[in-house]
Parts: sequence; structure tokens; C-alpha cells
Amino acid sequence: MKLAATFILSLLTTVILAQTKDLATLPNYDCSLKRVMAIIGRQTIIVSPDKSMGLDAILNDYCATLGNNCIRKKESELTDSDFTKNLFIVGILNDFKKWELYKTPISKIARGFSVNHKNFQDSSDGLAFVDTNRIIISGNSLKAVKDAQLALTGGHDILITQNGKITFFGNRQEQKFDWFNLQNLKATNYIRKPSELFSAIYMSKTFKDTIDYLTLNKDLKLYSKQFLSIYKIKIPVRKICWFLHSNILEYGTMSGMFGLTCPGNNSAGFSIRGEIHTNGYNIGLVKHEYSHYLFDNTIPQDNNPAFFVEGCVEYVTNINDSVLFKQRIITAKKFMDTLNYADLIIFNKDFYGRYSETNYSVCGIFVKYIIDNFGVESFKKYCLTGNKQVTTKEIFKVGFDDLIKGYKSWLNKE
Repeated sequence: MKLAATFILSLLTTVILAQTKDLATLPNYDCSLKRVMAIIGRQTIIVSPDKSMGLDAILNDYCATLGNNCIRKKESELTDSDFTKNLFIVGILNDFKKWELYKTPISKIARGFSVNHKNFQDSSDGLAFVDTNRIIISGNSLKAVKDAQLALTGGHDILITQNGKITFFGNRQEQKFDWFNLQNLKATNYIRKPSELFSAIYMSKTFKDTIDYLTLNKDLKLYSKQFLSIYKIKIPVRKICWFLHSNILEYGTMSGMFGLTCPGNNSAGFSIRGEIHTNGYNIGLVKHEYSHYLFDNTIPQDNNPAFFVEGCVEYVTNINDSVLFKQRIITAKKFMDTLNYADLIIFNKDFYGRYSETNYSVCGIFVKYIIDNFGVESFKKYCLTGNKQVTTKEIFKVGFDDLIKGYKSWLNKE
């Protein structure tokens, strides 16, 4: 009895301590990205370790962002004066041999790093740090570096990633960081609900829950069966969790996409880091994001442009909504000769943003063209390939320009 009473008391104490956190009190996010923009706007040395296997794609992306301001150097090529200049430091932390010369609040320790007197020594631990003349993307393994790269949003001074998820985030105050653990918000601000289709549903405590879960479960199972059948793929073994938020502040903060909380930004839902996030509830929105989970498990986004990442979902949406399909055919014809297909497909540029509404309308139509004319297996293979300028010919037996001409001819007959 005493043991049971102690357990109950402990449980009650945990519940009491898990008070809802006011998100307005969390470390401030700089929507102007002042520090990042200042560095990007000036000559900056991108530094990588002398041993830097697997970093080429990341380094090339960052150098392209800097444009003419990019200077590439291995660590051994740095001069004494270089350590006082703008540095963009990218690589596995223990591969750097002159870490103390970078003068940062991140300490290098055996098998890892230390921040705020807290040690991070797991191979999955990574960090993204922004200062007035320093940006660091690092970690204890190549995967940790890539996780940190994906986590960097620029408005916080420090982000820590662990097991692929953002944990600590915050801003520097003298030699310490005022930070908060993002994952702790799951316990304080969300109610965990069990689910057959999700590993769990995390419901914001501020969301008025009127969802008919039996209907949701039935609709999503039927839709998943259809989606998997169309693309001839299997349902992932590992389930995804779903975070349901009641406002944009929760949505941007809990997803780690902090920029969404800034004025003028808007989004309804997305899938990231093994989590689905939606701003409110809509069955169509949940189906859309669940589709990404189903497709991306077999066809990762590594080489798949957004035009197809979204197109594979919108193709199925069009199958289920004939009225919407007809409207989108009209839109596709309207922009048939003005879209930059090379940017959208080969270079994976300019899908989101100013013209995203048009691109969402067209991408599913283009996927239908490929599947109707070349088959679903060829489409999946194309999504997986790297250099699509070259692989277009290999997979479809026509060059990229002829693929686009074929699309326009097919579209005119629809």
C-alpha cells in the first residue's frame, strides 16, 4: 500500500509540475534574421575539416547561397588573420583540430561538445549556432551535421538536435544561453492520445477537440489503401506522430519551423522529422500530410523535387475530385508556356513562395502525364534519380525538352 501510495503521489506531482508553458515567454525569435543576413551580405569563409567526407552537397548549397561572397577553405588553409573574419564552419566537430581558435561558447570535449555546461556526446547530437561573425553547423557524426543543417532557421542563436529532433533552442546572454527544451513542450502543452494509424496524436491543450476519431480513422485507412495501391508501395513499418495545433504560434514553435511565427507567414500543415504538424483540423489536410509520410518512406526527398513531392499527392487528390481536376487542367493550360519546368524539376527551385498556388495546381497534372504515358514505376524511378537532366533520357527514352513538349501536346488533348 505504501509503495502504491508513493507511486500515485509521484504521478500526481508529475502532472502538477507539467504546467502549460506560455509560448510568449520562450526565447525570442529574430524574424529579421539580422545576424545571418549580415554574414551572408559580406565575404565569408566556409570552413570544413581537412577530413570532410560526405559534406560536398552541404558545402555547395551554402556557397551557392553566399554567391560571390563565398570563399572555400579547409581548416589547414586558414591563416592567422582568417580567424577574425566571418566564418561559416561546417563539419563533424571532432574533425576540427583548431577549435579553440574559433572562439565560440561551444566547447569541444571527448566524443562530443558542451554547451551551457551540458555535455552532448551521443553520435546523433548536433548543433546550429549563429553569432555576429560565426555560423556553425556541426555535430558528432555526419548525420548529426545534416540534422543540424535542416534545423537551422537563423532566428535563434543556438539549436541543439538529438536523434533527428530539435531539443534545446535559445539565445546567448553573455557566456550562457537562455534556452528551452522543445521536446518538453510535449508534456506541458499537449495531451497525448493513442492512435491506430499514428504512433501518437499530440493535441494542443488550447485546441477544442470535436474530432470524430472513428470517422477519421475509417477515412484515413481507406485513403491510405488507395494511395498505396496507386503507387504500388507498402505502408511504413514505423508510424508517424501527429501534432495538432490551435494557432500559428504553436504550429511554428512546436514544429521547429520558428519562422512561421513571424508576421506575414502562413501555412496549414507539413510533415517533418517524423512528425506531421497541422494548424487546426481538416480531414483533407491530414490526408495530404499523411500521403507524404506514405510516399517519402519509399521515395525519400533527397533527390525528389518539390514539384513531384507535392505532385504525387495532388495526383491522387485530383483522382478523388473530378471538379477540382477540371479546374486544374484549365490552370495547367493557362500556364503551360510560362512555367520554368527546368527550375521546378531539374534544379528543384521556386516551387514554394510567390507562385506556389499555381504550382500546386499544375504538379498533380504533370504527374498524371508521366504516369499515363510512362507508368508509375518509371515515375518512382525518376523521383529517386539525381541528375534529372541526364536520367530523363535513360528512363523515358526522350530528352528533357522533348518530355516537356510531350506534356504540352498531351495537355492540349485533355
